[in-house]
Amino acid sequence: MRGFSLMVEKLDLEMLNRLDLFFQLFNNMTDLVYLTKVNSNKTFSYVLLNKPAKDLYGLTNESFGKPIEEVLPRNAYQIIKRKYEEVMKKRKPIVYEDHVSVPSLSPKGSKLIETIYWESTITPVFNPEGECTHLLAIVRNLTEQKQKENEIKRINERFELVWNSVADVMFIFDKNENIVSVNKAFEKLLGWTQEEIIKDKFLSIIPEDGKAELRTIIERVKLGETVAAQEVKRITKSGEMMFFLGSFSPLYDQNGDWDGGVVAYKDITERKKYEDMLKELALHDPLTGLPNRTYFSQCLKTEMEKAKDSKLLLSLSVLDIDHFKEINDTYGHDIGDELLKEFAIRVKKAIRKNDFLARIGGDEFVILIPELTEKTTVIEIAERIQQCLSDEWSIADKKLKISASIGIAFYSQLDIEEKTLFKNADTALYEVKKMGRNNYQIYND
Repeated sequence: MRGFSLMVEKLDLEMLNRLDLFFQLFNNMTDLVYLTKVNSNKTFSYVLLNKPAKDLYGLTNESFGKPIEEVLPRNAYQIIKRKYEEVMKKRKPIVYEDHVSVPSLSPKGSKLIETIYWESTITPVFNPEGECTHLLAIVRNLTEQKQKENEIKRINERFELVWNSVADVMFIFDKNENIVSVNKAFEKLLGWTQEEIIKDKFLSIIPEDGKAELRTIIERVKLGETVAAQEVKRITKSGEMMFFLGSFSPLYDQNGDWDGGVVAYKDITERKKYEDMLKELALHDPLTGLPNRTYFSQCLKTEMEKAKDSKLLLSLSVLDIDHFKEINDTYGHDIGDELLKEFAIRVKKAIRKNDFLARIGGDEFVILIPELTEKTTVIEIAERIQQCLSDEWSIADKKLKISASIGIAFYSQLDIEEKTLFKNADTALYEVKKMGRNNYQIYND
């Protein structure tokens, strides 16, 4: 019997030793370990934390059992709660990265806010009934790794800067503002060899409308300023215009006196072409390809100014497709879209080459007819439009009868505004619709 007791005591001692070893290892882990209980009311409370986990937010054994919202900073609690709920919903582990800001002390004792980056793995623990009763979170501090990654990123950025500088057009000019050295990219993109450009003056690659801007930039560089991200135009040897993003930096001699500058040009010609294309798209209706309201308004303003100087007339016609809504409702929007495109083609054929047709919305089109000497010209165009619309329409095997109502207004008074001109044309259009549609009407004061 005594031998049995000794054996039990020995086993208890071994278990205690093992438990003590476990907690030594547990508390000396660099990873933070949280074992969290899922309470019946769906709140959470900690039941086991290792020392690093306690130290992060200054938690103690008294924190165990309390709802975590009472022991954690609000921002940390909101993140943790959201992730815990996500794990319980998915019923499987998740891994995520996040960061928290915690108070710390500098070497001199002043208070700081330190950002700490974490990688967290949260694993749900289920009872035999399949209920999630606990959550095990193992949190790894990634701050040092992130700092190294950021440092590598900074090094790469510096390298990229140097690389791009070498790949971009670069040249040096002296205090007399003459180019004294160019790189290979300069020769390749601008076409001038170093020998050729040195024999010429600095402004030989500068278009006439860019000389004043360059003078301003050089004066700033002379004062020691680096002028960056300047969008400039430059002329190649072949006469082509190129666009660059330029950076201008001062150079100094051994006495610290200004001695010229170094210039780097990044070619953005293709980007400028793309931007011009986007601008073009912004001024056109994507369905019909016609100018849109914005483009039409710009042209109308220009032509109104011309009409003031030339004393010639211009007219504005507003066109609506008769019963377009019923067609859309009956046959669908696809048929409606095809109708709009065919309408644009037919009307375009009926007007003069210099007349301006636009779609400004829905089934509403407008025509600008400039440089008129006779109002009858507009009437002839309106009748041609009516005629071309009267021809048979066949869209997606559907036979349609299409007509349009046209309201016409003339610009002959020098004090009339664009808005008023539109209003007058709309008034005339309204009169056409009131009289039964499929006609045109000229606005009368």
